[in-house]
Amino acid sequence: MVQRKSLKRETMYEKRLKLIYFSTGGSEAKEYSLGWRKISVIFLGFLSICLVFVFSGLLIFTDIFHDVQNMDLKQRNTELQEMLAAIENKVQDIEKQVDKIQRDDKDLRIFLSMEDPGEDTRKLGRGGHSEPYSFYSKSEDEALRNANKISLLLEELDNRMDFASKSRREITSKYNETDKKWRCIPSVRPIEGGRITDGFGPRTHPTLGIPQFHDGLDIAAPRGTPVYAPADGKVTEVVRKYQPNQSFGKLIVIDHGNGIFTRYAHLRKIDVNVGEEVTRFTQIGLVGDTGRTTGPHLHYEVVVNNEPVNPVFYIFE
Repeated sequence: MVQRKSLKRETMYEKRLKLIYFSTGGSEAKEYSLGWRKISVIFLGFLSICLVFVFSGLLIFTDIFHDVQNMDLKQRNTELQEMLAAIENKVQDIEKQVDKIQRDDKDLRIFLSMEDPGEDTRKLGRGGHSEPYSFYSKSEDEALRNANKISLLLEELDNRMDFASKSRREITSKYNETDKKWRCIPSVRPIEGGRITDGFGPRTHPTLGIPQFHDGLDIAAPRGTPVYAPADGKVTEVVRKYQPNQSFGKLIVIDHGNGIFTRYAHLRKIDVNVGEEVTRFTQIGLVGDTGRTTGPHLHYEVVVNNEPVNPVFYIFE
């Protein structure tokens, strides 16, 4: 039984494939006989060639895909370089503006006699940039380093702006305080023009003819010349009724705060009332010759802490 099966296998294995080839132009025919072994070799060879073509095609396609990807990455990298260049210019502009703000801040502090915090405090201990920087990247690592530079620089600028904002608030507060004081200092002449006929200090009284200390300035001006408040303040005294040839005649007293008062005498007319708030250059009355006087003029006094002082020292010509 075993011998029969073996013979049967051999018979199957010895079977051959015949290929007959002939040309339509002639009568000769050629015959090829292929055994199963050759057929197997030819099939495997054909399959191998197909596999080689397939793998070659895949390799070529992969290279083309990578080339396309590289071109896209290069394009994106170019666009990134342009964006970084624009960011660099913008950051440098912001840095210049911050530097200008800090220079102005320093000047304002000097003007207002405020303590300067110093450059290290202004830059919060960072000390600025030790070398020129550029955000242009030639590689991915360099791009990451430049991105870190951008982050650090923007953080520094943000901190410097926060400090500048805080400093500017302090300066504004100090300026408002100083401005309020300046507005309350009688630093301008109470009338336009006019001629000082008697100064501050000892003199002989023009009508009584006796030695007397003159507590202010006598400024001669035509009757009806406007009289202005030389600083902000509050009217504390008004005298409209007086006796001829007695004392100061029609009188105004203004309290400017900080112990400073001003007095205006011999007025022809009074334009303010007690308790009224006035500002610098507010018209408060007109020059006259009421009271004890030899002619139209304004008697002007400045009193500091209940002591008369020379008004000339307060007037900015």
